[in-house]
Amino acid sequence: MTEKTPVRIAFVDDDEHLLSSHRRNFARLRPQWGAVYFNDPITARDAIAADPSIGAAVLDIHMPGMSGLELAAELRTVRHDLLIVILTGYADLQSALLAVNELGVFRFYPKPTNLQTILEGLETEIEARQGQAEDTLPTDFLDLFELGVIAVDADLSILHMNAQAAELMRGSSLVHSGSQGRLIIEPVPEGLESFLNPPAKMAPRKHQSYAIERDGEKLSVLIRRVPKKTDGKSTFMVILVDPAQQKPPAIDDLMDLFGLTRSEAKLTQKLAEGLALDQAAELVGISHSSARTYLKTIFSKTGVNRQPQLMKTVLSSIPSLR
Repeated sequence: MTEKTPVRIAFVDDDEHLLSSHRRNFARLRPQWGAVYFNDPITARDAIAADPSIGAAVLDIHMPGMSGLELAAELRTVRHDLLIVILTGYADLQSALLAVNELGVFRFYPKPTNLQTILEGLETEIEARQGQAEDTLPTDFLDLFELGVIAVDADLSILHMNAQAAELMRGSSLVHSGSQGRLIIEPVPEGLESFLNPPAKMAPRKHQSYAIERDGEKLSVLIRRVPKKTDGKSTFMVILVDPAQQKPPAIDDLMDLFGLTRSEAKLTQKLAEGLALDQAAELVGISHSSARTYLKTIFSKTGVNRQPQLMKTVLSSIPSLR
């Protein structure tokens, strides 16, 4: 963008009510800017790719036909200069890290986020680019999440940390930052090293949860693996949760986080509330036999083999941002 180029924003969302709200408020908030609106991601892809005057795109992550991440990936191949913002109603930190690191997404906001907040972020970046500022990936997207979130490499060297994680570490004896910027977890969870750096013949696990306890202090730690496409190395999202303050996450969160089907997520949610399998099956509306079959699949997807482990894993997962 140059100073003589007018700012035009594309909004892509299958929610017509949200698009209507943007139409009503955009002109008032940024009368000097222009905007186009799409409720179909495929139509939006073709239009944005063909129109270099569109300098930024605000994309919903969950849309029929093509997700916001898929749309961002396709747009990035033809529009390297495009500012992309992703909106999501789901607490999916793995997608957030992928969006920032692999797709060059500028911001990743929970849905709903005030339109003024989105436009202020875009305006700051546009002004920086017009001033020939160095284009760098944002790190403050992590502050949008309610829990302590730390991005680390396989050596546990801290890459990014949000404000909530920094605050938690200041008051915890279980996690802290070492002298060389490494994340220290004490006591060291059993199997942590093999999860971060699996043996050559072992397939890497996507996620692993740990319950850390010492001298009455407790902390749940969920670690998600995010493979990098360029060099094959992985980064990790470490999510820190106080189990005393955590409630079972929403069904959609369980589907996003662990790849569960809706029926599996419903059953998992009930089990996380402390119900026996037969009670959970009755509430979900399935037979006890079907529940046992579902449970085997749930164990496989969540990386556990017992119901108490499942409860710990679920209760240390990410709460809803809705």
